Amino acid sequence: MKIAIISPYPPIKGGISKETEIIYSNIKDTYDVSIISFNRLYPKFLYPSDTQYDHSININDKNIKYDIDILNPITWNKVARYIIKNKFTHVIFRYWNPFFIPLYLFINWKIKGRQSNIKISCICDNIYPHESFFLEKYFIKKFFLNIDNFLVMSSESEDKLRSLINPKTKIVKSFLPLKENINLKISKKDACKKLGIYNPPKLLLLFFGFIRDYKGLDILIDSLDSIKELDIKLLIAGESYIKTDKIKDSIKKNSLSEMIIWHKKYISNEDINLYFSACDIVVLPYKKISQSGIVPMAYHFDKLIVCSDIKSLKEHIIETETGYFFKKNNSNHLSSIISTIYESHDFKKSEDYINKYKYKYSFENYLNHFEQLL
Repeated sequence: MKIAIISPYPPIKGGISKETEIIYSNIKDTYDVSIISFNRLYPKFLYPSDTQYDHSININDKNIKYDIDILNPITWNKVARYIIKNKFTHVIFRYWNPFFIPLYLFINWKIKGRQSNIKISCICDNIYPHESFFLEKYFIKKFFLNIDNFLVMSSESEDKLRSLINPKTKIVKSFLPLKENINLKISKKDACKKLGIYNPPKLLLLFFGFIRDYKGLDILIDSLDSIKELDIKLLIAGESYIKTDKIKDSIKKNSLSEMIIWHKKYISNEDINLYFSACDIVVLPYKKISQSGIVPMAYHFDKLIVCSDIKSLKEHIIETETGYFFKKNNSNHLSSIISTIYESHDFKKSEDYINKYKYKYSFENYLNHFEQLL
């Protein structure tokens, strides 16, 4: 068996890239596997940050290739020829956005025309994109009908996928695994000191990752107004994909500046442990989501999660034990939940629960699902 995984890979930024790195590092000694990644993942207008790359990472592995330019179909053809020439028996597409469907359809069509027996799988991080666009369902269905089997990360994604494909097509339901390529937890005191937080509050909330509309940072900011007399601060860590003027106006209007610590930058692997070690609660105020890599990351550091009551999040969290739910888009309910945790939550008890529960999300368990694609 010879496997090609087509996916973003470090130094490209983002959770999907990091998760593919975990997969590859765990299977490369067992399988003949290559990663085919991108030398340009997005055009500039779709990626507002200064760079798509984490320049602190240097990859030197002959089985990892950065051959795809999303804007250059000549590179698509080059990749298809590479797969055919090297007689790969299995191609796995990492799918999260229909923007990449023309690329994936072309490669699929090209290699199937020359190797009809090649197996095509898809790891689906989303079914529909978080930000919708015209004719998305048509293109998504066209791509999915050419896939032999799928790996999805939630029951909600499985249900959506079922409506788009042949009912006999195999779907393996899995989860995003615990992070293995990040540093270990340190004490809250030491982490806060390294982050320049010299007077840590009783309760430090963390909003982590790329800032996008669907992630609901505005809901979290609004929730702080009624609890600003408590010893609580919010640490925001991540680059922004959106203009944050309205959020900044809300912070100023409600006199929340003293409550908020904003590190508006990409957080490298080396520093992730500082942010999760410093916080007491990880907040996911998402307006919609099919899965989130922040959940296993929070569990990796034994952190309590507060999230909106979206189906795909609820199946990974045990209420009051590993986390709490608030009504989606309801900042008042979120305020109430945070206040309750502040007054009475037993963090030692929830840490014990998380320690027992999180092994469900080990890579060994994930690998059992992944291997069902092969």
